[in-house]
Amino acid sequence: MKKVLLFAVLCFFVAGMSPVSATLETEFGGEFYVEGILNSNQNMLESDNTVDYRQMRLRVQTTFKVSDNLSLITRFDALEKILSSEDSAFDNNEDDDNIDFDRAYLAYISPIGLFEVGRMKGVTWGTSFADDEDDTDRIKYTVPIEVGDGKIYLFGVAEKVSEFDPMIDDDNDKFYIGGVFKNETITAGFISSLYSYNKFPDPGQRFAIDDLQASYDSNINNAAYRKFLADNGAQDGMASYGGWYSANATNALTAQGAQKMAIAAQAAGDLAKAGQYAAAAKAASEKIEADWLKANDMATSSLMTMKERGMFSDGKVYMFSPFFQGKFGDLRLEAELDYITGTLEYDDRYKAVERDVEGFAYYVEGGYDLSPISVQAGFAHSSGDANYEDTDVEAMGYVAPGVDWGKVFILNSDSHGMNGTLAGVGNHVGTGFATASTAMIDGYQMFYAGLDYAITDDITLGFIGAISKADDVPLGPGYDDDQGIEYDLTFTWNITDNLTYKAIGAYLDGGDYWTTRASGGTVNPAIDPEIYALFHRLTLTF
Repeated sequence: MKKVLLFAVLCFFVAGMSPVSATLETEFGGEFYVEGILNSNQNMLESDNTVDYRQMRLRVQTTFKVSDNLSLITRFDALEKILSSEDSAFDNNEDDDNIDFDRAYLAYISPIGLFEVGRMKGVTWGTSFADDEDDTDRIKYTVPIEVGDGKIYLFGVAEKVSEFDPMIDDDNDKFYIGGVFKNETITAGFISSLYSYNKFPDPGQRFAIDDLQASYDSNINNAAYRKFLADNGAQDGMASYGGWYSANATNALTAQGAQKMAIAAQAAGDLAKAGQYAAAAKAASEKIEADWLKANDMATSSLMTMKERGMFSDGKVYMFSPFFQGKFGDLRLEAELDYITGTLEYDDRYKAVERDVEGFAYYVEGGYDLSPISVQAGFAHSSGDANYEDTDVEAMGYVAPGVDWGKVFILNSDSHGMNGTLAGVGNHVGTGFATASTAMIDGYQMFYAGLDYAITDDITLGFIGAISKADDVPLGPGYDDDQGIEYDLTFTWNITDNLTYKAIGAYLDGGDYWTTRASGGTVNPAIDPEIYALFHRLTLTF
């Protein structure tokens, strides 16, 4: 409710200024949608129940035009929730406290160019490929230059991604510089970027953090762990859990090693040494808390990863990205390349060597208008890296998942809520930037083709099919890179100029990538990679 009152006071204040500033104008725009989603078996398990739900969101953008050259732009989302629930999709359960102001920035058209300062749209560039639109705090400068029959827009951006401690150099920043040329036929540009991250987990660290958190969540009421807290006067938390788990893991490894030595000594006929090693194994075993054995084994490797290189790295990564879009009569061509290179360094307290970063993603697509039918075909490739422990980080999806592209619904989108499920390995975009999403980090190579048929001026029927495989899977027998074939059917009806209905039916005939990747290189008969999803949305724009 406080946010509603704050917004009302702001509007009242601006309205009160209007008699003094006669040039003040206020413009409103936005959208309201209601959508429904149905997923057949989002975990790819035979035991899965069909999941279906409906949700909504109101988005309003307001532009306060103070003068012809100066504006304040704000945006908020409200009632972003599942229908008939009080779940506001934020940190509360009250419908009267779910307004989220996500953008506020000023735009000043100066004699030397456009300045924009505040919280605004970011993580977008060129085409929608490799884009992950988000709200970012930034300063942006743009200057247009007339060139022939078009314009070049030169720009620079300084962006604050996160600020962990303003008193020390412990933040994550991005810096961009580039240019875009536009005329009636083509749009083309180039951008170079620096990602300066002082607190950034590499993929191995991210998996370690998530695995340890999952282990902690499943053992928070473990009797042995609670006893450890009481005996040591420790407070509940990840640090205490890590200490308890680490001590038991050390004892377990000692017991295991001593037992092997005892067996070897006995086989060699040295019964004295065999007895000594057996006693050492027994002593180490007796120190292990019994309930510890119920904990997740992955936590052991997680702690080893953190012991070797900590929880975060210091990253300096550069990105270079050209793109092109052109329409030549009935022919349409577009392409984008995103290439990253750099290094990750670790705190001097650890013995880890720096890791090299090098990844890429690109797509090329062509289309032709045969009115009333238009056709398209393309190929997309995002580099992957299934080995999280070597000295190279080559997963492009880890730094640019590309959720905005959404070329095919199940494999490339997050609109269905399955991007983090699908046998537990997720889809091509996973759960977002720098997360432990297996399929996203493995990368992909995907060929697709489709057509759209304009039944009337207002109704369009579309079809697209895509063949996909993982770009990288773990070494060794048993793993398969075949992700299968997806088929999507889309119905779009422009009911009025401002009201649109869209429906999608998607089916993934999945390959053995899902069954082998989810179970460590063996075919899991419980996993059924065939899955379908139904999606529809009614959208009002204003």
